[in-house]
Amino acid sequence: MPYVLNRTTGAVNADFQVLLREHGMTLLHWRVLAFLRETDGLGISALANAAGVDQATLSRALTVMEKAGYVRREPSATDQRVLEIHLLSAGEQQFHKVLPPAWAIYERSVKGLTIEEQHEFQRLLKKIWGNFA
Repeated sequence: MPYVLNRTTGAVNADFQVLLREHGMTLLHWRVLAFLRETDGLGISALANAAGVDQATLSRALTVMEKAGYVRREPSATDQRVLEIHLLSAGEQQFHKVLPPAWAIYERSVKGLTIEEQHEFQRLLKKIWGNFA
């Protein structure tokens, strides 16, 4: 199973990483944009946890993303010790620009699976992942 998961992940990510590079992004940049679209204003710690990276790695990525105008870091209104990350209009636009070709890669990856099989596959992967949490 680990071998098959690794090979599958590598195959899907290869095309996705090419797409992201064409748009001046990394997989972490994509994750940050996606998480902030769902929950804008996350603190660095929560965003790092959601993205599955350490805070130092996230901080370096955020510096690049700030320079690109995709995100803004600002102190929390309720706790000045916490920096919140906010999605800016350019970040939202970048996400929507990359989404259609990213979705095409997803569709290629699940080709031949019914919607029910796709949901079951996601459920099983999350269950396996939960065994290690």
